Amino acid sequence: MRHRIELEYYFDLPPSPPPTKNSPFSTEVFYGVIFRNMVQQTAIYEHPPATIILTISSFLFLINVADALFEWLINAGLIGSLIIGVVYGPQAADVLPNELITSLIQLGYIGLLILVFEAGLTTNTQLLIDNLLLSTVAAVVGIGVPIGLSMLLLHVAYGYTLLQSFAAGAALSSTSLGTTLALLKPEWRQMRAGAVLLSAALLDDIVGLVIAAIIAQLADTSGGIPWQIIVQPILVSVAFGILVPLLAYLLNRMRVTHHLGRVAPKRYHRRSLLFIIVAVLSGFVVGARYAGTSDLFGAYLAGILLNFLTKGYTTEDTILAAEEQKTTHSYPPSVVHEGLLTTTFARYILPALQSFLSPIFFASIGISLPIRALGVADGSSAVIWRGIVYAILMLLAKAVVGLTIFLWPAPKITEVEVAALGHLPPTLTRSQASVFLGLAMVARGEIALIVAQLARPILTRSGESEEAYAVVVWAILLCTVGGAVCVGVFLRSRSR
Repeated sequence: MRHRIELEYYFDLPPSPPPTKNSPFSTEVFYGVIFRNMVQQTAIYEHPPATIILTISSFLFLINVADALFEWLINAGLIGSLIIGVVYGPQAADVLPNELITSLIQLGYIGLLILVFEAGLTTNTQLLIDNLLLSTVAAVVGIGVPIGLSMLLLHVAYGYTLLQSFAAGAALSSTSLGTTLALLKPEWRQMRAGAVLLSAALLDDIVGLVIAAIIAQLADTSGGIPWQIIVQPILVSVAFGILVPLLAYLLNRMRVTHHLGRVAPKRYHRRSLLFIIVAVLSGFVVGARYAGTSDLFGAYLAGILLNFLTKGYTTEDTILAAEEQKTTHSYPPSVVHEGLLTTTFARYILPALQSFLSPIFFASIGISLPIRALGVADGSSAVIWRGIVYAILMLLAKAVVGLTIFLWPAPKITEVEVAALGHLPPTLTRSQASVFLGLAMVARGEIALIVAQLARPILTRSGESEEAYAVVVWAILLCTVGGAVCVGVFLRSRSR
């Protein structure tokens, strides 16, 4: 009878009659009640309409077709996925159901996390450490200059308030880490400019998320800004940045992954390494989110940790990986030298990332772009030329970051680095490295859209005018597309 009462409480069943000696609450009745309520609370499986099937199928097919086309044309396939997202999104054709849009955005964010993780896994950690100060200076320039120029142009020339100008500059101070990583091939991450670019873009995004929290508080006129919103993400990020390399050093000395590989049966070696990758990435992402810092930073540190642990493998392990690659041709030869964790990632995760998750991420950015606000604001088309002028200024504001390369002497490539890489990395003069770094910092994207959306009550003056918001969207769109195109053209010219 006690179980029946509990079921009545949890499942809102009709009250049972009082028990009698002749009518006990039997086991059959007990399990029958459970089954009936499980059926009531289970989603009903129904086949989707033909229109939905065709819409989703064409969307998934076309984002890959457009990606391949723009990759062939300008070496920037993400532009194709972004365009398809705009066309299918609610601001254009509006053919995707709302629940599907939500799912695509969430799947795309998983793709972004894996992109960031791959960056940490394939980054030259020695270059990252050697150029940490340069990366910090580049990040500071990439944040300060856009905010300063925004306040100058928007407040002085356009007549917006200081708060609106700051909110606009905050949105445009970020760098699209996903765009940067999609354009940057693994061999380019072994260069000094590539290592500086990844670190600076990541720092920009961390600061961008802190600013986003501040903007959200500024938009809420009910009170001031709690100090925890500013201090907590910074302290947690610094703690993560210090503790993770120390943990990697200790685990590397203990050769943890090497011993784990010996414990698992040889035929399950790859799968055990795949389990390690998934477990570490998931743990770092969740830990970073709940600790109060960026989960993108957590994904990057997870890649850095496993990058360090890869060094715990012996030369024999790496030779075995190379021999397996020669016989199976399962993953790119360019990553064999980096160890078994990297080749495991390339074999099991990279195909899904390249053909599914990454295109969906950039398509989700296109879906999120409010393009209808770009034509006319408050009955005037002046928003178009104002947005274009502001976008050009924001392009130059990020391109200035490339000049920081000249603040430090150019390092020489040692024989040890060449041996670790397996081949000579792409060579750039300091001027070419400066141009590359400046162009790669231009693209905004996911963080800029988040900050702009949070700042919309400020930019619109509580609904009085949409012009400031439209100007910011113009700058985000043109910088994202223009930055990706410029970097794609630059990389294509270097590959010839």
